[in-house]
Amino acid sequence: MKKLSVEELEELREKEFDERAERAERIQNTISRFRKIACILAVIAAVFMFFHARNDYNNYAGSQLVMTEVINVEDTDDENINVVYRYNIAGKEYESDKIQYLEKIKKGDKREIRVKKDSPEIILKHNDINLVILYGVNLGLWLGLTVLCLYKTATCMLPSEEE
Repeated sequence: MKKLSVEELEELREKEFDERAERAERIQNTISRFRKIACILAVIAAVFMFFHARNDYNNYAGSQLVMTEVINVEDTDDENINVVYRYNIAGKEYESDKIQYLEKIKKGDKREIRVKKDSPEIILKHNDINLVILYGVNLGLWLGLTVLCLYKTATCMLPSEEE
């Protein structure tokens, strides 16, 4: 085995130092890209949540609760039923159906439903506005948490600068 001179040892150290510096720079660039992607995904999630919340607000702000009579109940599958309601708004009679989860309901029952004021034939999915707001907040939190988890997972999988 050949002995290396001091100059050769210094060159090897310098080369190793340069390689480590390059690797550290690549890691930093990758982390920076992940941060940018995470920010873009967070903005997309926020925009999606905003439009979803605005749509729900528009639907439920222009709505009203009405007392109805159940005129028909049909099974659609193992989890849902199709319920046909009859109701009166401002002296005009409407009949509309709504697919909903299984529940004890029979022909002739009186139920409260939420309909759009400008289109009373449209029955909204939920009667409780607070529940709709809670769903929107929940969706936003899950989207934000998903983006954070993706970012953390991606950055944790990168090798550290010391390696």
